Amino acid sequence: MRPMHARMRAAGMTVTKGSPIAPLLDECLFNLQRNYRCEYVYKAAVGDRIVFGRHSPRTASLQVELPVGRSIVDLAVFNGTSTAYEIKTEFDSDKRLVSQTPDYLKAFDQVFVVTHADMAERCLSMLDTRVGILVLNDRGRLTTVRSAVSADGRIDSATLFRMLRRAEYQAAVGRLLGPQPDLPNGQVHAHYSRLWATLSPEEAHRAFVAAMRDRTTQPHSVDFLTALPASLRVLGYATPLSAVQRQRILNVLH
Repeated sequence: MRPMHARMRAAGMTVTKGSPIAPLLDECLFNLQRNYRCEYVYKAAVGDRIVFGRHSPRTASLQVELPVGRSIVDLAVFNGTSTAYEIKTEFDSDKRLVSQTPDYLKAFDQVFVVTHADMAERCLSMLDTRVGILVLNDRGRLTTVRSAVSADGRIDSATLFRMLRRAEYQAAVGRLLGPQPDLPNGQVHAHYSRLWATLSPEEAHRAFVAAMRDRTTQPHSVDFLTALPASLRVLGYATPLSAVQRQRILNVLH
C-alpha cells in the first residue's frame, strides 16, 4: 500500500487500494469544511472562488501570508488591481483587526475580512467602513456583507516598495524611469527607494500589481497549480518548489 493511503486509513478514512490521492484530499477538505472550519478551509475557499472561479490563474496571482507593514495578510490577489483578504475563523479573535486593516489599506486597492456570520456583525461596527466583509457560509460559498471601497489617494508608495523584491523594484524603475547605473550592493536599496518615491501612487500601484502578478502567472506555475486538486492549491501557491519537486507531487497525487 502506498504510504499516503496507509496514513489515510490510519486516520479512519475508507481508502480503496490503488485509488488516486487527489480526490481523497478533496474529501478531507470537504470534511473539514463541515466539521472543523480552520484557517486553511477559508484560504482554500478564497483561492477556489476568487482565483479559479471569478478570475483565472493565468491572469490573477495569489500570494499567501504576505508581509504588509507591521502585519501579514493571509491572502492577496492581484489581477488588474490588488485585493487583500484577512481571515478570521470561528477559532480566532478579532482584536488584531483594528491594527491589521490600516496596514492593508495603505497597500491594496480593496481590503476584505473573510469570517463567519457571528463575527461579521462585530466587524461592521468596529472596522473602517472602507473594509469589505465576506462570510463563508456552511456550503463553502462566500457572501458579501459589505463591499470594499476602492483606494482613492490612500495608497502609500513606500509601503509598496518594501513589499517588492530587489529584482522587482529594479525592473519597475528601469521600465518607468529608464536604465540605471550599476551600483554597489550597499547603495542599491537607497537609490531605488529615492527613485520610487518620485512615482505617483497610481504609477507605483500599477508597477506593484504587475510585479506581484508575474510571481505566479508564468505558464510553468499555472500548469502545476491547475493540475493540483482544489484542496492543495493554496499550498501550491505558498510553497516554493523546483520543477522536479512539482512533478513528484503530481505523480503521487494522480
